[in-house]
Amino acid sequence: LAVATASASDYVVKSPSGALTLTVTHDKRGALAYSVCSGPVRIVDGGALGITTSRGDFTTGLGLVRQSRSVVDETYTLPVGKRSTYVNRANELTLSLRKAGQEMAVVLRAYDDGFAFRYVLPGTGAVEISAESTTFPLASREIDYWGQAHPNDYGYETPLGPIIADRISMPVLAELKEAKHFVLVAQAGSYQDYVIPHYERRGNVLALRFPMDQHEPVKTMLPLRSPWRFVLVSPGSMARIVESTMVENLNPPTEPSLASADWIRPGRASWDFVAGQGNKLGTWIDFDAEMGWEWHVADAGWERRVPYMAEVTAYGKARNVAIMAWGKVANRDFLFDPEKAEAWMARLEGLGVRGAKIDFFDQADTTGAKTDDLEDTQARLRVRDMLSETAERHHLMVEYHGCAIPSGERRRWPHVMSAEAVAGMERRSQNRIHDLTIPYVRNIMGPVSFTPIHLERSAGTRAYQLGQVVLYEAGIQIFSERYDRILGFEGVDFLKAVPSTWDD
Repeated sequence: LAVATASASDYVVKSPSGALTLTVTHDKRGALAYSVCSGPVRIVDGGALGITTSRGDFTTGLGLVRQSRSVVDETYTLPVGKRSTYVNRANELTLSLRKAGQEMAVVLRAYDDGFAFRYVLPGTGAVEISAESTTFPLASREIDYWGQAHPNDYGYETPLGPIIADRISMPVLAELKEAKHFVLVAQAGSYQDYVIPHYERRGNVLALRFPMDQHEPVKTMLPLRSPWRFVLVSPGSMARIVESTMVENLNPPTEPSLASADWIRPGRASWDFVAGQGNKLGTWIDFDAEMGWEWHVADAGWERRVPYMAEVTAYGKARNVAIMAWGKVANRDFLFDPEKAEAWMARLEGLGVRGAKIDFFDQADTTGAKTDDLEDTQARLRVRDMLSETAERHHLMVEYHGCAIPSGERRRWPHVMSAEAVAGMERRSQNRIHDLTIPYVRNIMGPVSFTPIHLERSAGTRAYQLGQVVLYEAGIQIFSERYDRILGFEGVDFLKAVPSTWDD
């Protein structure tokens, strides 16, 4: 185990290969700060650690109670993702601290491709979290940033690219030019007991900020384990960032009921939203069968267009094609309500529908009004978690749209196939800079429902569009173009063969 104590107030943990060093300093004010080196190169310099809660302000005045060290070394498999077998290997340091009789711990991990930390509050009873002092001071005077300004539009649908904004949505990709390193700053394991933050940029410092629409403290129960704050570190190029599976590794293991679920079915899908002809599901199913695709997505208005859905799903089942049906969180289906969600998903199951595409987490519950970042709030994460668990009970795959960015939750819930959280092919105006940024920013966080292939809308050539099918990873890869156009497309044989899941 490659860990050590450098001095009375410094605590060091190294990655398994020793290439990355994470140092925590406990200063005379009782405050914690951290620094990170990749080999001899400083990457983060003096980042603040701390959390403000109703049980205490754990930003200063902290006394060390104990430290402990452990090794993370596990291998697991998932039916979805950029590879089939995942390796989670890191060295871990836990610092337990006390202030005014209340305890707080910081758990830190050093990986060969980056580092992560989280806050842990032991005990029982209710607790509120109002803020964090967490910062990421990037150790370079010249830094280029990529991402999207915050607040973004309609659930992360602002185009991605180079950015100079003072507030940036998660994640942030940065090139530290003097250090000759790339880093990606993000959060993993975002569940209903917390929020998804964004970053306020001051010079070279990224400060973590709670959502603008989170108008009250986070309210949850002890013990609390916050989401992981993590930074991927890649010297020279973005290769380690693109190849990393740290976002999945920092999530809980797969729920036991899902570990060997034979009803989880990744695949390829046709879609009738952009292409139209949603009243011809039989034709779509015949097309899917010819292509060897596993799914058709029946989008908004399917109940009106297809009153005979049970017959359609039976027809599809005979041809090995499943149906996914659309529903809305906010002011139409009111799926933010657990009883309504249960009834809706039970109805889908009864109709033989195998998947649920759930939309508009970004809209206000009863009015459907546009918001700043409602999808990132604790209230919306509670809805998403409830829907994921309800879908599991009814053996439904899930596709989220108009939603928060994923952060590795598919390890826990592998039936969650994908999430939009991107400006995709629904947009009539396409953007090459955005398209080329997706693999290095958005897709690092998990499956992306870009819905590729539209012969008129795309910003690139035919070959460019085929490349997007491979680069934009999703558990169910949904295609935008109409069936007859795909059958006449030069790349049709490639689309018949391309998988949606990968061994590596």
